[in-house]
Amino acid sequence: MYITQISVYLENDHGTLRTLTKTLADAGIDMLGMSIADTANFGIARIVVREADFNGAITALINAGFMARKNKVLCAAVPNKPAGLDSVLAVIEANGIFIEYMYSFNYNLAGNALLIVRLSSDKMDEDAIAGILSESGVKLVSQDEVNAL
Repeated sequence: MYITQISVYLENDHGTLRTLTKTLADAGIDMLGMSIADTANFGIARIVVREADFNGAITALINAGFMARKNKVLCAAVPNKPAGLDSVLAVIEANGIFIEYMYSFNYNLAGNALLIVRLSSDKMDEDAIAGILSESGVKLVSQDEVNAL
């Protein structure tokens, strides 16, 4: 039900992102999805890779001086048509779920756009949130499906 992403803390310095991408490239790691958010002092790159590449990616990043960690997120297959995303957001809103962040994936699955979402709620845990999405018809993509891309 969940996939794993790697969060990497980046200094806001010229060339830091390139160092991250070159580090992963040199390690033979294919980034399937990536998002970058920044604050005044640092940025956070969120990266999705295949499961077989988790340990190699974390090791390469740490050896290059980055702070990196794995965490779980949901990956939703959103119909790639008008109102596709809106239908997912309607389920989230109707159930009092908050979006901490989201970003699109570089791939699609069976014609569906892929969206990485980190959700939270004051009233339920992550598994309950995932259950609501599934019961409402939102297709959640598994780590095995991501590995097959």
